[in-house]
Amino acid sequence: MSRGRRARGAPQVYWRSRGQGEATLLLVNGYSASSLAWPREWVAGLAESFRVIMPDNRGSGFSRQVETPFSIADMAADLVDVLDDAEVDRAVVMGHSMGGMIAQQLALDAPRRVAGLALVGTRPPVPRFTPPSPRVLTALMRPVLPGESLRAYLRRLWALAAAPGFAAAEPEAIEELVDQTAERPTPRAMLTAQLRAMSGWGHAERLARLGLPTAIVHGSVDRFVPPANGHALAELIAGSRLVEIEGIGHLVPQEAPELLAAELRGLAAEADGRVAVGATGNSSVHKEER
Repeated sequence: MSRGRRARGAPQVYWRSRGQGEATLLLVNGYSASSLAWPREWVAGLAESFRVIMPDNRGSGFSRQVETPFSIADMAADLVDVLDDAEVDRAVVMGHSMGGMIAQQLALDAPRRVAGLALVGTRPPVPRFTPPSPRVLTALMRPVLPGESLRAYLRRLWALAAAPGFAAAEPEAIEELVDQTAERPTPRAMLTAQLRAMSGWGHAERLARLGLPTAIVHGSVDRFVPPANGHALAELIAGSRLVEIEGIGHLVPQEAPELLAAELRGLAAEADGRVAVGATGNSSVHKEER
């Protein structure tokens, strides 16, 4: 595994990589999560096909010493710097949750650097997004309870993010994520800065400009980012493909790793064989079972 940091000036955005594949896969994680917080076996499997690059977003992981405020556009610009530092011209970019917002912005600002776009459990810009229910939003924003350990808080949060029953059925997956997020927790000030970046991200109509191979993957019971957001993205991005996975919540990499890996490999193959892409065509929608 190799690590790097942005070569030019502060703030420094750290990244790590695995694999030596000809194609590059850039994995962009979500709110509060760093490059540590991907399923290890899943990344190891992807590294057999790709060079997998995993950056830390501003405020998370080893990129916590940053000036605030910052925007989604700032975080997208960081990805360009990561690709430059890694000496990669183009990559398939997968963004999960907030990472999907950053990935969309990257595709808008630097389309020549994006070979294909995978938007996982994410939403479009204002005004086209659907927020979670007030109950889920309250639980998501609630800090650590009095007497509650950090690990207990994270376990409660990730169990809520997953589909009902997943935490009980697959406790090892939740515990791995708890271990990963507890190893380098995002400070509360940086959580606030990331929330502000997301709330200030607008102009959904810009997505009509995208003409890249795009797969939209969403769980049918995602409580954090309701499935209506995946459908809105499919409407906004011409030629995109929406895969709605039955019985899956927000933690798609943990809940449906094999299916997600297959979608990423298929997207890479599509991007590799697609010579010219126009911003026309209809989106396709289908459902998958785990």
